[in-house]
Amino acid sequence: MGRHGGGSRSGGSSGSRSSGGSRRGGSSSRSSSTPFRGGYNRSYYDRRGRYHSYYTTNRSFGTRGGWSAGIVVALIFVTVHMCMMLAGMLSTSVFLGKKVDGDVNRIFIEDRANILNSTQEKEIIELFEKVYDKSGMPVTLYTDDFSWKSNYYSLEAYSEELYYKISFDEDAMLILFTTEDLDGFVDWEYDMYCGDDTIKCFSDESFDQLLENFQKAMSRQDLTEALDYAWNSVIADLAEVKIGSEAVITTIILLAFYSIFYIAIFSGVKKQNEAYRYFRNNPGELSSDTWSSEVVSPNPVPSYGYPSSGNSTSEYSSTGYSSTGNSVSGTSSGNVTSMNRMYSKTCNFCGISNDGTEQVCSFCGALLNENGK
Repeated sequence: MGRHGGGSRSGGSSGSRSSGGSRRGGSSSRSSSTPFRGGYNRSYYDRRGRYHSYYTTNRSFGTRGGWSAGIVVALIFVTVHMCMMLAGMLSTSVFLGKKVDGDVNRIFIEDRANILNSTQEKEIIELFEKVYDKSGMPVTLYTDDFSWKSNYYSLEAYSEELYYKISFDEDAMLILFTTEDLDGFVDWEYDMYCGDDTIKCFSDESFDQLLENFQKAMSRQDLTEALDYAWNSVIADLAEVKIGSEAVITTIILLAFYSIFYIAIFSGVKKQNEAYRYFRNNPGELSSDTWSSEVVSPNPVPSYGYPSSGNSTSEYSSTGYSSTGNSVSGTSSGNVTSMNRMYSKTCNFCGISNDGTEQVCSFCGALLNENGK
């Protein structure tokens, strides 16, 4: 079934086209760059040697790669949802027009109401030929009086029957204009019916504009002038590709919105992969103990990549860390006992966190401030 659009002297134009959540919850993990109660120490170095202080309630962090079935499903869901949103938006904002192959013999006028002279009919036929050359859509004009009201329940039913009496082609248009002189007052009603295939060359937006401009022109002009005004307002858009400005703006907004999800997914995967690579090469740094004290200190900086060597052991107590063992650095050696590691110093040069008792950065050798900043 095609498109109808019509109006009357007393009412405005209107057009129509006939055509045939759930909530989910889940658990989440807490993470921080500083220690917190109940968190696991998963600090690591990335491939560029940068240190990442990371504490999380996710005990499995660093024990496997970032890609998992859940991540893949989330990525697919976001991608499919984005494509559906973009497709729905583009289907209403982008018109890929092209010419149809209508029968040129359907360009004619049947003036049963006797309201047109030969000059007017010639002008209208020339107008319809211009429309046909641009779109391939033939247009027929049929005029009548109000006698149809005794045989049809609506003007739309009358115009649709006339359309298919002429031909069963779906790439043409019929303009049915009915009028009657009631004691000096000329009343009129009209309906424009388009076949299904005309949507290829004649967008809904242009069709609505044609109806609106024809209704407007009929209030102050005759039929010939109204047709000329209405068709010339849309003829340039027939069989053309049109992209609404709102489509560009909406596309940018949607892409920016979905990029947030993609950044979150891929950054999480990258972080997991970097940690997994580090702990796979340094299995001794992967501690499963939780931080159970109210007052905790940052994890001692791992010896990964440091120029120092030696044997050391450490254990955590409610008052901090204490370490015993042998340490060798340069040419000196000795025993280090009861080392207090309740605080740390961050190197201003490389950003690495160091033991509170260190005077120089164990990574780059720069001097450390006493305030740890």
